[in-house]
Order: sequence, then C-alpha cells, then structure tokens
Amino acid sequence: MGRPFGRLHWAGSLLVAIGLVTTGCQEDEGSADPEKGACDTVLGGDVESAVRRVAGIPDSVRITRYGHPQDSADELIANIDAGTPDEAKRLDFCRFYRESVEVTPSVEVSFWVVPEVPASSSGADALGKSYRMAKGAVATTKLGVLYFECFSKKLSRGEGAKVLVRGASRTNDEVAESDAAAYDDNLRIIHASSRVYAELLGCEANAGIPATFSMPPEV
Repeated sequence: MGRPFGRLHWAGSLLVAIGLVTTGCQEDEGSADPEKGACDTVLGGDVESAVRRVAGIPDSVRITRYGHPQDSADELIANIDAGTPDEAKRLDFCRFYRESVEVTPSVEVSFWVVPEVPASSSGADALGKSYRMAKGAVATTKLGVLYFECFSKKLSRGEGAKVLVRGASRTNDEVAESDAAAYDDNLRIIHASSRVYAELLGCEANAGIPATFSMPPEV
C-alpha cells in the first residue's frame, strides 16, 4: 500500500512544480508590454525633464514612454518606396504618460511627410511664434513643430530621394509653465526627437538639425 501512495505523492509534486513553472512563464510574458520600445532609450533625461515641466508632472510621479521610433521611420520609408508619401501621416514616435493608466498621453511626438512648409511658419502668428531651425520651426504653448529636409539613400528603394518631414510634439495636459518656457520646452522635445528620427531615416548631414539645442532666433 505504501508504494502507490508514494507514486501519487511524487506525481502530485511534479504537477505542482509544472504548474509553478507555467505560472511563472505566464507572469513573465504578461509583464513584457508589447508596446514598449526604443522610445525608452533614444531620448535622454533632458527631454523627460522638459515633458515634466510643460505638462506639470512632478518628480514623484513616474512617466511611462511608449513608441517604436525605428518602426515609425521604417513605415515612412516604406510609403516613400511605394510612391504613397501622403499615407505617411502622423507616424507615432513617442508618447509620454503619467504612470501607465491614462488613455491620453501627456505629451506625444509624431512625424509625417509634407509637400512644403506652410506660409504661416514664416512668421509669428496668433497662436505662437516661428523660429530659424532646419527648414522652419513653430512653437505654441502646447505645440512644438520642426520641418526638416531629408535626403537619404534609404529612400526610393535605395536609389536615394529627398523628402520634407514635419515633426510635432503636442502637449495634451494643461500647460504648467509660462508661455516662453513652454515654447522652449516644446521645441526642445521636438528637436531631440527629430535628431533621432533623421538618424533613423539616414538623412545626410542629419538634415541640418543642430547637434545641441539652444533656443533659436525668431523669424
């Protein structure tokens, strides 16, 4: 009678062990967020500090970033190669969330191809101001925009092509600083993001985007 009990006890222990291993694997798989990508690493602490200032996120609140910059650049390249640049619209680059529970990001950065720099970007307007950087920049209290011209051999199936790219950093939260400070931080965010994007696209001379950020002169 002792042997059957021993076998059952051993089998039960094995099932428990298997169950624990399986549960552990499921927990590991669940903890790996499939949306989380290189956006975590390609933008430095200065950008996150700018996000905190403009969106009023205190240091005690964790910021979660989501986005796949390489995928975004690859999608833009694919649209150019396919002859459909108009479909390269609002390509997600990086989204910054308070913690990880909000539906709307506090700040979001996106890129797309445009045919030209709008005339409104050549001077100050009712919403913000225009600046001399790359092919043109605009800042409002909730928006930083940078236009840059990119020639890359990665485009047009390796034959090389030139495109005009518009990058935008949009703040969805209530702005927590002065207008002048918000203009600076919005441009700081889109400058750093555009530098990364131009590198991912293989733009020659980094599309004329300055290596370091300083508030550019107004147009």
